[in-house]
Amino acid sequence: MDKQTSRALLEQDYCYHKIEESAREAVFEDAWKVGEETAWRFLDSRSLPAHISFPDILQENGIAIKYFDKDYIVTNRRYFCELYPKEKKEYIYTKSVRIWCENNGFEFEEGLNILLSHEYFHYLEWHEIGLTSKRYLVPMLQLGKLRLGKTGIAALSEIGANAFADTCYMYMNRPPSIS
Repeated sequence: MDKQTSRALLEQDYCYHKIEESAREAVFEDAWKVGEETAWRFLDSRSLPAHISFPDILQENGIAIKYFDKDYIVTNRRYFCELYPKEKKEYIYTKSVRIWCENNGFEFEEGLNILLSHEYFHYLEWHEIGLTSKRYLVPMLQLGKLRLGKTGIAALSEIGANAFADTCYMYMNRPPSIS
């Protein structure tokens, strides 16, 4: 979920080839900045302690959390959590989360907290800040010079969510201040 790993998300997006090559770095940086700035506004607004419980924050926002004891894989992609922002539901696939935690060196509760911070950013996109995926639009269809429709780039929302989660994680794991 760090910045370097997040760069690969943009390159893997099915619309990547539609982004002008000269704009790719700026598009990535803009999405990362949205996540960082959203995290700092969130952190500054709450006078939070060093530990932040994202399951509690989701519930404070009226999001019902439902746990499923399964490793959820669809077309070779593992899903850890799914947010349904309009319905205010969050599904958590605990076996998938455990695998992610084991692969990344986290205890279950800490890893789940990181994953839910990512999900909380998506909630904020839907309810407060707007979709990061729509900050850079590309043609839906391009035939020579003919361009039809416009679509956002889904990876940009994932990059923003990763930046949000990374910033919150760094905040929670900062060294104590010396007073």
